[in-house]
Amino acid sequence: MSFINEKDFGNIEDLRQNSEFLKQLVNSENSAISEKNIEKLYDVLDSLLMLGNQNERIDKIYNLILEFALSHFHQKLETNENFNLEISNDHYTLRAIYEFAIEQYHSNAFIEAEELFVMLSIITEEPLFKGAMQIHLIAVLKKIEFNKFIEDFVDMERMNLENESFFILYFKDNANKFLHDNACLLRESIKRSQEMK
Repeated sequence: MSFINEKDFGNIEDLRQNSEFLKQLVNSENSAISEKNIEKLYDVLDSLLMLGNQNERIDKIYNLILEFALSHFHQKLETNENFNLEISNDHYTLRAIYEFAIEQYHSNAFIEAEELFVMLSIITEEPLFKGAMQIHLIAVLKKIEFNKFIEDFVDMERMNLENESFFILYFKDNANKFLHDNACLLRESIKRSQEMK
């Protein structure tokens, strides 16, 4: 939840001049950084994005979110623990890594995107999330451009209905066949990744 409520959207300029609000935002940022709390950092980031004109600070927060998320992710890997999407820290960790993976995919950085989607597809046993990440991974392996992936496979109506804003989890019927027909690519990619560890 952002520090800025919907009713404040029309008063963004007032908030930019509100010293008490800006002080609270700085305090929240410092607290979130010291706690390495990804969820709180996202709250700060959302507020900074709405305020605008904070590019350096936004980049700093985004990079910290990613740093903390990757650290948490590797801790889980080392202890062979699965992620639980019901746990806030796990959920926001996966959100950060997923957003970074999508950024790589959207930029056609297929090798980097593959590595990230392999990680995302093996770190939880939650069927909906796991299956969705596998579909992403195969699309990356087949070098399907991101916009075509969305157009051909993603069920946008269902995404809107489920009000899912962090992850692409809902797909058209043809995505299951796509997953099944390319299962060997999926297995080979995961095997390669595990051999490199």
